[in-house]
Amino acid sequence: MSENYAGLLLPEALERLQRAGKNPQVVVTCAPRRREHAEGTLRVLRYDARADVLTVARFIDPMESIR
Repeated sequence: MSENYAGLLLPEALERLQRAGKNPQVVVTCAPRRREHAEGTLRVLRYDARADVLTVARFIDPMESIR
């Protein structure tokens, strides 16, 4: 079973992947209405192990659980 990186802060995800011997390409994306905003914390949306690509976006912190 592969580890789920979604929601992790970018530095934490990179550290975990590097410990596993991976050095992923990081791709930053954002919602169309937020393209001009640079505030927020980079968090992982997904990690594609086959392509070794980590996709991240900016989120306003702190994130609150929807539970």
